[in-house]
Amino acid sequence: MSTRFIARLTALTLLATCSPIALADDGKKDAKLNDSVMQRLQGRWEVVGGANQGRELSEAELKGTYNTVATNTITTYDRNEHQRFRAVFSIDSAEDPIQINMTSVPQKSTVAKRDLKVPTEDIVAAGILKFQGDDKWSLCYALPGNDRPTKFESPEGSKVMLFHLVRRQGDPVPDGRSASKTK
Repeated sequence: MSTRFIARLTALTLLATCSPIALADDGKKDAKLNDSVMQRLQGRWEVVGGANQGRELSEAELKGTYNTVATNTITTYDRNEHQRFRAVFSIDSAEDPIQINMTSVPQKSTVAKRDLKVPTEDIVAAGILKFQGDDKWSLCYALPGNDRPTKFESPEGSKVMLFHLVRRQGDPVPDGRSASKTK
């Protein structure tokens, strides 16, 4: 055997034995990143700006609207503290921007996603999110059945929602019950 062949075989052997370790380390790193992002999202967030399919939200629409994030559930409440939207979500912080998939859950349901009788892709909103410091973030997502947005914008005629959120005092309410507002 030539020295060249042995060197190649040695290099391939090293790559084959090291790659799974490197991939496992990357998986652990990604899981830690996801955990870190999930921790940052926890809490109560006032919606301070945004657009609904290309139309800027008015001050009247925004006033009193807030989201709570508890564990892997995001819930939106209106100014009268009525629940308007609830979804379970997962994130992929290895992507830039961070990707989020939200699966809509009926208001009073505790049903698992696998038990829903509609196709999953029809109820999953694919989106992106980014933080601005410790107390602000933006969420941009496409309505179910549409492609994930790539930019933080909601063009006119699109099926894209964009929200800007600021942290507020108050605990998230994970079961969908109304929470008292703190001003």
